[in-house]
Amino acid sequence: MIRHPSFLRRLGARCQRLWHRQDGSSTIEFVFMVPLLLTVFIMAMEAGVLQMRQVMLDRALDMTIRDLRLSRLGPNPTHDEVRTRVCEHSFLIPNCESNLSLELTAITLEDWAPPTVDLQCVDRETSIAPVNAFTQAGQLRPTMVRACLIVDLMFPTSQYGLNLAADTLGGFEMISLSFYINEPAVGS
Repeated sequence: MIRHPSFLRRLGARCQRLWHRQDGSSTIEFVFMVPLLLTVFIMAMEAGVLQMRQVMLDRALDMTIRDLRLSRLGPNPTHDEVRTRVCEHSFLIPNCESNLSLELTAITLEDWAPPTVDLQCVDRETSIAPVNAFTQAGQLRPTMVRACLIVDLMFPTSQYGLNLAADTLGGFEMISLSFYINEPAVGS
């Protein structure tokens, strides 16, 4: 029973020596800091790629709208023809044809109001295509174009750091909006 306090003193002294030792301290900092820095780097890279994809979607939509304005797609192009043209003009967007939905809405200037209904994006869990309006306004009348693209993240955990709302398969919506007026046909 007398040896017990000396054992505790020796154990306390040994713990104190271990606590004050300096060897291995950089390893502990490395273990804590490298995952944190890698996480920040990966999220910054993911945000950059997402921003590039958004810019490519906007660019492709603008180029396709130019084709629509100049009647390069014919007098009444279909949803699939316009979607194909948007995907032809875009790059850095994987699976564009299957993940893109479009809406064309004719606008009357007298009583126009911003759309109150959200654009229906592609639901990748089902094979049912979303039903969106697809009507051009005609010559010299404005038309609103909305595009919704579902994009997968490169690193699934980035959605938490970037605060993105994902669908059930891990993709999130990119929305692009534009307006145009059809130019008069040649000879009119």
